[in-house]
Amino acid sequence: MKLVFATTNAHKLQEVRAMLPGIDIVDLTSIGFTEEVEETGTSFEENAYIKAKAVFDFCGLPTMAEDSGLCCEGIGGDPGIYTARYGGLPVDHNRNMDKLLLALEGKSRKAYFRTVACFIMKEGGEEISTFFDGEIHGEISVDKRGNGGFGYDPIFIPEHYTTTFAEMLDEEKASMSHRGRAMLLFGDYIKNLKM
Repeated sequence: MKLVFATTNAHKLQEVRAMLPGIDIVDLTSIGFTEEVEETGTSFEENAYIKAKAVFDFCGLPTMAEDSGLCCEGIGGDPGIYTARYGGLPVDHNRNMDKLLLALEGKSRKAYFRTVACFIMKEGGEEISTFFDGEIHGEISVDKRGNGGFGYDPIFIPEHYTTTFAEMLDEEKASMSHRGRAMLLFGDYIKNLKM
């Protein structure tokens, strides 16, 4: 089975390929999709669907897109759906983290990462979309720690741990991450499909 993962993020592609062995996962570059899809939704679900639908309409292949974000209690759930561009454009992970650390000074550091994946395929001539949700709760550290991962990994400490995602081995992070949890549900779902 060939599955299009609607991303150009090499880190995400690598993570998802490791989580879904036995599935031929290709990214947007592989199918020649160069359009910039605007995430105009007001929720993770809407943004994941918008991306998946645009790519599915382009290639007609089973397509999965996900939208992920970091939600912080101390600042009303922000950055949420604006996680990637929190510090402005172009996306700069260090600028994002610096802005967040400043915003959380003196406030609750409780936070969670959430991923919503949307899978679109055709079955019996009908277009079907299915959603998969994953969350990991924890807190934001007071400084950046670790060299692994990407995005906000150097400042996110999962519950029951003292290390950030960026201080963990990829396998350890994947076993508990929001994306890992959503992909586990997705993997179970597609293994049972007759495609």
